[in-house]
Amino acid sequence: MTSIYDVVVGDILMIEPGDIVPVDAVLAEGHSIRCDEASISGESHSIKKVPAQFALEHTAPGSPFPDYDPFILSSSKVLEGVGKAVVTAVGENSCHGRTMVGKSLSWSLLTLV
Repeated sequence: MTSIYDVVVGDILMIEPGDIVPVDAVLAEGHSIRCDEASISGESHSIKKVPAQFALEHTAPGSPFPDYDPFILSSSKVLEGVGKAVVTAVGENSCHGRTMVGKSLSWSLLTLV
């Protein structure tokens, strides 16, 4: 098992069902990947993930990825599929990390009042 303290931006992360992803990443390769992002987004349904190359090929330049989501958010749970993702953010710079820092900062400000 790899420690989250050993993962840095640019690393390749292998993902499979049951994993709770500790970093933000972009899916490079994968098949039938579905993630539960309820801990971040509050949405209760699973979200299909596609490789970044597929998303880019099927999306017009300058438009958002409406149906093709290559982004794996930290604290997401992998429900189905396997793949490889490139780490884009870790720790306090990840989506989950920024949320936790914001919560602790808010709590600190409340205790000062």
